[in-house]
Amino acid sequence: MLKLNDFFQPDNLQAALTILADSGGQLRPLAGGTDLVPAVRQGELRIKGFLDLSQLEELKGIKDDGREIHLGSLTTFSQLEFSPLIQKQVPLLAEAAASVGSPQIRNQGTVGGNIANASPAADTVTALVALEAQARLVASRVARTAPISDLLCDVGKTTIQPVELIQEVVFTAPPPGSKSGFIKLGRRKALAIARMNMAVIITLEDGIITRARVALGAVGPNPSRNLTLEGVLEGQRPSSSLLENFVSEAEREVARMLGSRPSAPYKREAVKGIARDLLTRLFFGNGQVVT
Repeated sequence: MLKLNDFFQPDNLQAALTILADSGGQLRPLAGGTDLVPAVRQGELRIKGFLDLSQLEELKGIKDDGREIHLGSLTTFSQLEFSPLIQKQVPLLAEAAASVGSPQIRNQGTVGGNIANASPAADTVTALVALEAQARLVASRVARTAPISDLLCDVGKTTIQPVELIQEVVFTAPPPGSKSGFIKLGRRKALAIARMNMAVIITLEDGIITRARVALGAVGPNPSRNLTLEGVLEGQRPSSSLLENFVSEAEREVARMLGSRPSAPYKREAVKGIARDLLTRLFFGNGQVVT
């Protein structure tokens, strides 16, 4: 049974930040709760109470201000999946959101919670890292902005302070004409936590890849960009030989990142499959084009 001493449900952001500051770090912000509540119920996480964020309108919404796209931290995976703005401007993020767990989890789980949970296999986080997204964090008296990749510091660990909340996630949409995609390998198509995932964005000018972003999940403590794989693509023209070069380099990178871990032999082979499938779609298929 879930037993807590305190439960707060403020109706505005400043009140929430004041409660959080006064708690001395003893309260845990509660968004969708899809990971947090089970962890507390099973005794894996001991806290004094929850600060329920569900009534905070300041943490909701998806908007494009003309320069950047803003996602309120309470944006659910379902909202990302079906947002016309995200589908048109950032299709890989809609694709990543659609791959998360079951419909019930997608309706409840949030972008902010996915970041704060710091799972190695977080699907939307891999896409956001490829997008070089930043998080705006607020406390009762200060605010700061930090790359999401800098907030993630180990499995289940972040540099988010106990008195801070993620207010929103901000990023620039890929340039027009870019192609992007996300792919996930799980034990089952539905409900599975990713055993590995990959997000790729390529921008082409005159048939040449001028900019590439590649992020991998579940091959390290947290999702991260892979500069080696980006270097394989940049300056090249999409072709079958480039695809195979990328696949071979992806295998070497996964081997390097996993070392002697028991999962390494499986993932060295698995990454070749997901890399080949994703780049085939981007090079020769209907890779989702940003318009």
